[in-house]
Amino acid sequence: MNDFSFIDEELKLLTKENLKRDIKTVLTAGGAWVETSNGKRVLQFGSNNYLGLANHPEIINASKNSVSKFGTGSTGSRLLSGTTELHVQLEKAIADFEGTEDSTFFSSGYLANLGVISALTGKEDAIYSDELNHASIIDGIRLSRAEKFIYRHTDLNHLEELIKNNSSKYRNNFIITETVFSMDGDIAPLERIAEIAQTHSCITIIDEAHATGIFGKNSRGIAEETNLENKFPIRIGTCSKALGVEGGFCAAPRNINELLKNKSRAFMFSTSPGPGVCGAVLKSIDLIKDGNWRKEKLWEVAKKLHSGLKKNYKLILNEFKTPIICIYLNEIQEALNLSERLFNECHIWAPAIRPPTVKQPRIRLTPIATHSQDDIEYVIKAFEHVSRDLKPQPITF
Repeated sequence: MNDFSFIDEELKLLTKENLKRDIKTVLTAGGAWVETSNGKRVLQFGSNNYLGLANHPEIINASKNSVSKFGTGSTGSRLLSGTTELHVQLEKAIADFEGTEDSTFFSSGYLANLGVISALTGKEDAIYSDELNHASIIDGIRLSRAEKFIYRHTDLNHLEELIKNNSSKYRNNFIITETVFSMDGDIAPLERIAEIAQTHSCITIIDEAHATGIFGKNSRGIAEETNLENKFPIRIGTCSKALGVEGGFCAAPRNINELLKNKSRAFMFSTSPGPGVCGAVLKSIDLIKDGNWRKEKLWEVAKKLHSGLKKNYKLILNEFKTPIICIYLNEIQEALNLSERLFNECHIWAPAIRPPTVKQPRIRLTPIATHSQDDIEYVIKAFEHVSRDLKPQPITF
């Protein structure tokens, strides 16, 4: 008989350490306000629906039309029966949007990182990765069997030191970083990374997941914002955040995408994204290309929220560089209590982020372009209410 008592012990340990998660269920379409399974209508500040496109009627209709024509499922992997004309159109649209020769579409941003890293690198290569890179990058490096070197977060002196000491031992040397770090809302110093890569003949891969749709004249991300796209020809993105749908992609030169389609296990052995997803992403790209007003509205409400919370002397905030706003706390229980009070007393969904996701517990707020000025003012006042019991103290990182 199977003995699963070790599972119960592990769950008890997670509970004791305040690391056991409870999942909240949403009953309505994603937006500025949502209804949860307990019948509570709450202000949503825990999603990545930055531009408010997740429930846009034109995207919904595009998804419906695609399903009506092609059915609900793609019926196979991309190398078998799973490539419809929608998939071909979508990869061309992504490449046009990103300004690259070609693109490859994956079922998620997570799979995109796994698939790209493990296909392009191997045991004869070295990868230099920021210590706060997303779990999908970490897992992609593990699958690649490449030698990994972790440099301290955005510490490029440390990065260059690691490269100088090790690069000669390997066939190819890759530098991999997120451009916007999702849990702190800070930005990778791409200009200096590009200089180091050029000096030491490194190949760069960047993940623009939390920058696509938000930064750059054409909303491509940080590489476009900093005029460095030519220095970062391999770019990973996701369609599940600002684009409001799901799926991930690699935008890169044509030969790289040809290799991915022949070698990336995450692409070759996954049933391809359904027609409804492809049609929705196509329409979302069209909407993002049709002006920057949603992006401007997002920055407006995010700036108002950050500046309002910063006036509360009991709160320690991150520096305002992106629409990701973090309130740092010393104790996990303190973060959990604050989040629960916001939810139960103030009807605000503001999740507590804790280990192992981050070392330092925090409340992470992500405003949406469709939040009103009244919504933002209400959140600022709510934090004044729930922070009364907090003792002002220095945060120890």
